[in-house]
Amino acid sequence: MTSSPASALPSSPAPAGGSTLTQRAGLWVAIAVLLLIAFMPALPGLPQAGQMMLAVLAFAVILWMTEALDYAVSAVVIGALMIVLLAISPVPGKEAAGAMMGTRAALPYALGGFSNSAVVLVAAACFIAAAMTATQLDKRIALQVLSYVPARANHVAMGAILVGFLLSFIVPSATARVACLMPIMLGFLSAFGAQRRSKFAALVVITAAQTASVWNIGIKTAAAQNMVAIGFIEKQFGQTITWGQWFVAGAPYSVVLTIALYFVMTRMLKPEMDHIAGGREAIRRQLAELGPMTANQWKLLGITLVLLGFWATEGVLHDVDTTTSTIVAIALMLLPRL
Repeated sequence: MTSSPASALPSSPAPAGGSTLTQRAGLWVAIAVLLLIAFMPALPGLPQAGQMMLAVLAFAVILWMTEALDYAVSAVVIGALMIVLLAISPVPGKEAAGAMMGTRAALPYALGGFSNSAVVLVAAACFIAAAMTATQLDKRIALQVLSYVPARANHVAMGAILVGFLLSFIVPSATARVACLMPIMLGFLSAFGAQRRSKFAALVVITAAQTASVWNIGIKTAAAQNMVAIGFIEKQFGQTITWGQWFVAGAPYSVVLTIALYFVMTRMLKPEMDHIAGGREAIRRQLAELGPMTANQWKLLGITLVLLGFWATEGVLHDVDTTTSTIVAIALMLLPRL
């Protein structure tokens, strides 16, 4: 008798990071040593940036010795610390002038030799998208919006557009947004008893998918190709484009395309029915099945909204670049108990 595929798989090791007294103590000791070295009086002959790197090195060694964090998680946390601590350090050789390095100048120290800011931002976007899917926060947001949409065919199309627009801000991957929306829309159609080959089904599904593509243009962090383009611009021209600058330049095009999308779709795929009986109640039933907001969903929503605030105010209220703020957010997401 053969065993099932699931039973044949090797058991996963217990996750590291706070599971034993040594690991918990190691994390707190590492943090204490980091702060002690970073902010103690300046060492003679060592620039402040060097002192900051010495603090990060001590932090890393203690983490690795005690296995306080998983090695992959520690890599993200150490990279985030390098960028933040170097950013608040004076430029080496120009300490008297008081000019700080800033996050853009600090990034190459953390990424040099194996990556660049564009690649890291794309990877970080995948982390956020995966967290949204794992916690079902994206599904909750989509259902919450649709629960307020009137049960008329054209209004449902507007609701699909609105959901795609909102998710473009907080799910920085077009593929992840569409992967989230399709099961919701198909469940939506099943609840209404709509045939999957009907024009109404095509209207809802295609409109939701195309909204993701339309807002790839207007929002810098909505698609991986945008970040790759920014990396090319930075490398070739030594200039960058902030989240706000991209939004001001790109959002008007997305708005026009969104309006065009609605009229094209509702004219080319005119639904068979106008009013959908029990539509809003069906969505609210699906929302009720999710239960109340979980602690992880609240945490992820908080981290994501703060991150969105940093993206939107880059170059206006602060000089923390998009890549740095995203790396720090991912490091927070991966910490024990977060």
